Amino acid sequence: MDFIEKNRKICLFSKVYSLRKYLIGIDLGGTNLKAGIVDRNGKILHQFSIKTDANAESQVISRQICELVAEIIKKGRIGQADIVGIGLGSPGLIDKKGETILFSPNLPKWHDVPIKKVIGEKFDLPCILENDANAAAWGEKWVGAGKNANSLVMLTLGTGIGGGIIIDNKLWRGMNNVAAEIGHMTIQADGPRCNCGNYGCIEVYASATGMVRRFKELLESGKASSLKKNDEITAKRISEAAVQGDKTALSIIEETGRYLGIAMVNIIHILNPEVIVLAGGMIGSGELLMNPIKQIIEKRALKASYKDTKILFSQLGTDAGIIGAAGCLLKELEISA
Repeated sequence: MDFIEKNRKICLFSKVYSLRKYLIGIDLGGTNLKAGIVDRNGKILHQFSIKTDANAESQVISRQICELVAEIIKKGRIGQADIVGIGLGSPGLIDKKGETILFSPNLPKWHDVPIKKVIGEKFDLPCILENDANAAAWGEKWVGAGKNANSLVMLTLGTGIGGGIIIDNKLWRGMNNVAAEIGHMTIQADGPRCNCGNYGCIEVYASATGMVRRFKELLESGKASSLKKNDEITAKRISEAAVQGDKTALSIIEETGRYLGIAMVNIIHILNPEVIVLAGGMIGSGELLMNPIKQIIEKRALKASYKDTKILFSQLGTDAGIIGAAGCLLKELEISA
C-alpha cells in the first residue's frame, strides 16, 4: 500500500468513526462482569452486570462477554452503526501487543486468551484490551477526580491493591506491559509473605484482605470491639464500626492509612504526580483513612515533591472500569487517526 492510499484509508476511517456516538466499555472482574454504553463525554447511558463464573473455562467467559455486549446493544436500543467500538478492562497480565490475556489470578483457567480478536471479529468493531486498573485510572483522568491532570497515579484498594500510572497524558505500561504493580511495592523487608511470593508488600498490609487479617489478630490478642471473633469480618464492617466509634476498628483504619501514606511517599518521590486517586470499597472510611495518609506524607515526603500533589478519592466509584475501558478505546482511535 503506497503512502497516499494508506493516508486515504486513515482519513476515511477517522471520518466514519467520528460520526459514531457511542462506545461500549466492559469491566471484567472475578466476581462480576459489567458492560455499559458510554457516550463521547464519558457518561454511562445504560449498563448491565452479571455474575462471573470465575472457575469456568475461558471459552465460557468469552461467550458471556459476547452475550453481554449483544444484550446491551439490544436493550440500549442502539444500532451497531452508531457504535465506535468496544473497550475491555481485564485483571491480570496482558501481552505487549495488547491482544491476549496471559494470566489472571482471579480467573484461574484464563491463560493465553486472544480476547481482543474474539470480540473484534464477533462484532466487526474496533476493540482494545487494557488492564483493569489502567482502565480505571484512565477513567478518572478522563472525566473523574483527575480530570485535566497531565499526570496521575491510581491505587485500587480491594482484595488486593492494583495501580495505574498516567504520565504526560499517556498510560505508562512499562517495557513488558506490566507496569504499575503498586500493590507489590515492598514497604517492610521482613514483613509477611505476599501472594506474589515477595515479603512485606503494601498489599499485605493495606488491602482489604490485609486489613481484615490485622483486625482479627487484634481480636485474638484480646482487644475489645463491637465486632466479635465469630462474626463475619470484612473491610466494610471494620470501616462501619470505625465510623461508629469502635476504637479497635479505628486503630486499624488509621494504621492502614499510615501504610498507604508510606507507599504514597515513595510514589511522590519517584513520579511527583499532580494527582493520586484512591478507589475501591475501602475509601468508604472517608477522612478516617485520608487523615493519617496525609499526616505521613507531610511528615516523610520532601516538601518540594508533595506540596502540589493532590490526594483524592475516586469520583467514578464502581463505574471507573466501564468508563475507563471506553475512554481507552476512544484515545487509541484518536491516536490511530
